[in-house]
Amino acid sequence: MESQVKAAGLIGRLLPWALLFSFTAPSGAQGQVSVKPEEGAAQIELRKTPLKTRQYQGKTVEGEERVISRGDSLWKILIQDKGLAERRFDRYLIIIGSLNPHIKKPDVLRVGDTIFIPIRPDEILGIQLPPGKGETRVYRVRQGDYLYKILREQFGIQEKREIRNAFDRVRELNPGKKNWNLLFVGESILFPGEEKAPAVAQPEPAKPMEVVGLDYGHKLRVQENLHLLEQIVGALGNEVRRGGEEVVPLKEGTVYLDRDSYPVVHNPKLDQRVILDLEGKIPASLKSKLEAPATTAPVVSAKKGASLHDTVSHLLSRLGFQSLPANRPVVIQDKGVGLQVKGEWMVTAPQESGGKQEVFIISLTDSPGRTPDYLKDYLSIRGMSLKEILLPPPPSFSPSLMLAGAERKAEGQFETWPRDKVALIDAFLKSHQISFSSSRQVSVPLREGIRLDTRIDRLFEHGGRKVGLLFRSVGVDVRKGLQEKEGIRAIEIDVFSLSTRELIARLFEALGERASYQEHRFAGAGGGARDKLVLTVAGFFLPSRSLLVTDRDIPKDLRRFFADKGLRVVQFQ
Repeated sequence: MESQVKAAGLIGRLLPWALLFSFTAPSGAQGQVSVKPEEGAAQIELRKTPLKTRQYQGKTVEGEERVISRGDSLWKILIQDKGLAERRFDRYLIIIGSLNPHIKKPDVLRVGDTIFIPIRPDEILGIQLPPGKGETRVYRVRQGDYLYKILREQFGIQEKREIRNAFDRVRELNPGKKNWNLLFVGESILFPGEEKAPAVAQPEPAKPMEVVGLDYGHKLRVQENLHLLEQIVGALGNEVRRGGEEVVPLKEGTVYLDRDSYPVVHNPKLDQRVILDLEGKIPASLKSKLEAPATTAPVVSAKKGASLHDTVSHLLSRLGFQSLPANRPVVIQDKGVGLQVKGEWMVTAPQESGGKQEVFIISLTDSPGRTPDYLKDYLSIRGMSLKEILLPPPPSFSPSLMLAGAERKAEGQFETWPRDKVALIDAFLKSHQISFSSSRQVSVPLREGIRLDTRIDRLFEHGGRKVGLLFRSVGVDVRKGLQEKEGIRAIEIDVFSLSTRELIARLFEALGERASYQEHRFAGAGGGARDKLVLTVAGFFLPSRSLLVTDRDIPKDLRRFFADKGLRVVQFQ
């Protein structure tokens, strides 16, 4: 597998086997999944509308008012978006019609109309709800959220068994949500309401742990986190010497330093050492003598309140590590997939005689296994070592809860659509589980006494309506005649003049699905540092269907990433 890694300036010579690293931010890079979307996942447009109420048969119904956009239909809103039962669609139409008397034909929506959509239409129909649903609450996803975090921090559920039961109830309340590994900022999720219970005195809940981002080391004081410093330098092949005395010969005499008060960081391969002055007590005159070229015992001073980040950075610099720009990711381009990697500390190792230079990317994390091992292995063979230093858990932390989602293996699927455009259209419809007929001849009245025989290339039902695809231009009169006489929504798709990308975009539009060809970003690691490892790939991405349609070649080594995300990947040419 050929990989190309772009280069910038100083580190263009890092990897002798022609891999170059680029530290320039990707063009058009934006955030992803936040009020301002943050990096690391594809963007999704969601409406944020407050809950409203209306009366239906003497009962108060909760819902939201939705402004109809191009491509919207009640079938799309209720069946595709909300995941309601297709077999009850006709009954839903009756409810929508009663709640929206200003809409003459609920099954024919006009762009710009405002329509009231009930949150729980099955309850209106008297459908028996699963046990324990009761009242519900709407929660809008925030940056850094994942389901177990929401249940713990927003709803106060701590016990492992209770969280699993709550997760099952949340899935029942949100049948349209298929992939719970992907949450998008602004996404509305229904959660079980609080059960009424006698008031009892409750202890004050523990303050939730601060989100661990790529700057988390700035918030930690080194004096209180020496164990983390030892793990960080240890991950780079160094050791911290504690206990006993460090002997440093000077011209004036021999200096003995108590290692418990002044730890010594030692690089055994290069036989380098750095003295760590955690409280800044070494006199300036002695410090200058220790750092003299003949002595080679540099000192890193950490004054009271110094951050772990800055102390580690100074320490690594004294040990010969070269820091890379912290605000720019390392970028690897492998076939059609880009891989962007960032860390709190990004350095190149000191050059060893006859050895190759390696890039180390180090981050702090609040959970083991944030970055899959196979991605770490993928980076390793390209000269990069990704290290994650585990933070100590808070008292109420249970590793089994954090890993519960990761233990479930997501099922991914890869397929290829044919090059032939007509065959591609058939594959597209089949992938949406749409049954269709081919080449149906119909006679269309154009004017009084004038009829035209024409061919509908593909005819199917979608959203409760008949849809006909015509692989040529037929004009407004024919389309109007098909609608009025046959009840067929005619869509012209000039198959042979459109590019494959344009053709797929038109097909998504025909089904009322919003999808545009663009670069999408998927976070490779969970937690607060979602931009630590990001895969980028261009194509059409539909989060609601967990579907990625792309013309990019995805390396086999990275296919597991999309499978773990629960994504179905379709490639076209």
